[in-house]
Amino acid sequence: MERLGFRGLFCLVVAVSAATLANPFVESAANLGWFGRGSFTDHSNLDVLPALLCAAALGLFYVCLRARSIIAPGSLAFDRQLRDSLRTCASKPILPLLPAIFAAELIVLFSMETLEQIAVTGHPLGGIIWLGAPAAIGLVLHGIACVVMAYVVARALESLTRAAVDLALFVCAIFLEETCDARLTHKAFDEPGATARTNPLASHSANRAPPILCA
Repeated sequence: MERLGFRGLFCLVVAVSAATLANPFVESAANLGWFGRGSFTDHSNLDVLPALLCAAALGLFYVCLRARSIIAPGSLAFDRQLRDSLRTCASKPILPLLPAIFAAELIVLFSMETLEQIAVTGHPLGGIIWLGAPAAIGLVLHGIACVVMAYVVARALESLTRAAVDLALFVCAIFLEETCDARLTHKAFDEPGATARTNPLASHSANRAPPILCA
């Protein structure tokens, strides 16, 4: 169940990233007339920055959850076996996930473009304006973006997850080492000295009073 959750979140990160990064390039090519005469875009990229921030936030959320699932609570042991077990979708077959990622990308693209059209013109423009190109060309270009971004994002998330795990373990090691040093120091101050433990005159272990010095 946890694995399915990570895969679903990974697909969402890739879908948002692919739609966000491919959309301005496709629309720019359409506005330059590369796809022939016709109006294929709303001539606005207002939605790019919010979508890019959303993709970054989802990626960071994935990295945090993945790193947390790898590090055992209260454990500082990050041995070779655990390091070898660190896997993200970059080391798993991505090909079976591509249809779901592409479908999610189209949904994300339609949503962000529709919201942008409402913000710019006050109403949706309808048709296939949300694709930013003729239907066949737009689907092919966004499909290419889907494949490329799937592998790029997978590698990036894997590297960031490894870095997050190493950083978390480093911070925990420093914190616990300082805590242990503080406890040892506190214990050293609390324990009586060797002289106090061995000299009965300097402690309450003797049952008689110290001798009276005669003049």
